[in-house]
Amino acid sequence: MTTRTHDRAAESTGAWLISLISELLGIDRELIPTDRPIGELGIDSLTAAQLSVEVEERTGANIPLQRFLGDETLAELVTVAERGEAGTHGDKQGTGKGTSNGEASGAGT
Repeated sequence: MTTRTHDRAAESTGAWLISLISELLGIDRELIPTDRPIGELGIDSLTAAQLSVEVEERTGANIPLQRFLGDETLAELVTVAERGEAGTHGDKQGTGKGTSNGEASGAGT
């Protein structure tokens, strides 16, 4: 039951995110891969910022815009969004940037 509920939520978030990216980039939904780096779609920083805000409003996950520009796949970002996290996790992914949570880059570590 828990696994099915999680799978449906992830599918729902994935479908929503594909629709949003399709709309923002003006490309067909079928052209958006879930298993290749999302940065390959040609997302610019403004679009990445819009995606970051939309995802946070819908899921509560604070996914820094750099993650939409990098090597993560759509499937990976959907997983993070479904967990409703990412502020801290995004910095640990090697962006070297602090997050809006006020976390800083590795000083004192």
